[in-house]
This record gives sequence, structure tokens and C-alpha cells, in this order.
Amino acid sequence: MGTVTPRLLILGVGNILLQDEGVGVHAVKELMKRTYPPEVELIDGGTAGMDLLYLIEDVTQLIMIDAVNGDGAAGTIYKFEPEELDEFIPNISNSLHDIGVLEVLHLGKAMGVLPPTVVYGMQPAVINWGTELSPAVAAGLSNLVMQVDKDIEDWLAVNSPVKEALQI
Repeated sequence: MGTVTPRLLILGVGNILLQDEGVGVHAVKELMKRTYPPEVELIDGGTAGMDLLYLIEDVTQLIMIDAVNGDGAAGTIYKFEPEELDEFIPNISNSLHDIGVLEVLHLGKAMGVLPPTVVYGMQPAVINWGTELSPAVAAGLSNLVMQVDKDIEDWLAVNSPVKEALQI
């Protein structure tokens, strides 16, 4: 029986045509400018909805980034695990085109394909037609990217193939 190669997926989701709704995609694009080893995968999940399940089923850790309405000030960063949202079990829509991140997380958990997951969210200021982030969200983007980068580095410190090779 072989060992599973650790894989970390950083998944940015949202609609970049609706200003701050696309903050997750903008964050992943910023992270793509950095260099990570092959076991760290960065994906612009856009508005893929149900197709996100195919992306997460073979990873050992997931970090998802999205706009989150937590009723905080615009640009506020939230970090939570899906279990913290169990009381908000979503009503699954009649249309697969209306599946959101919360539904994907619940379905992934129910199907047994959701790996250990952390969700980063940022409070949007403006969700309206346009491709530019609002000033408040744009100002907080670098801090969001820095926090996710720290989580990536922490994960690599524990899951690095070099470290595993030294322990053999």
C-alpha cells in the first residue's frame, strides 16, 4: 500500500465581474506571483459551483478564499472552518448553476471528499458590475494574501517531501 502524497489546494472563488465578489480570485492571482513547490496548487475557481467538488476530492488540505458577508467593516478578513457553519445548512437550489461555496462545502462533507479545510473570507464593500475591487477591499488584499501565504508556509513546514525524506 503506497503513501498518499500531501497536496494543498488554494482555491480562490468568486465573480470578478462583480467587483468585491471576486476577491478570492484576485487573492489567488496574487499568490500565483510567488513560487511554491508542486504539492501546492493554486486555482482560480471563479464561479465553478458544483465543479469545485472535482477539484477538492484528491487533495489532503484545502484553503478556500471568497467574499464573505460577516456584517463587518469592508475589508475585514474572516478565517473559519466549515464545521463552524454546520448550523447554516443551505437549501440546495433547484439549479446546479446556483450552487455556492457553502453548498459545495456541505456536499463535499456529505460525500466524504472534503479534506481538512480552512476558509478565508473578506467583507465586501461593493458588489456591482465592474472588474475593480473597491478601495477598502483592495487595501486589505495584501494582508489577506500574507495570511494565506503564512498558512501555506506552515503547511509546507509539516508536509514538505524533503522533511519526510529526512525522517525515513
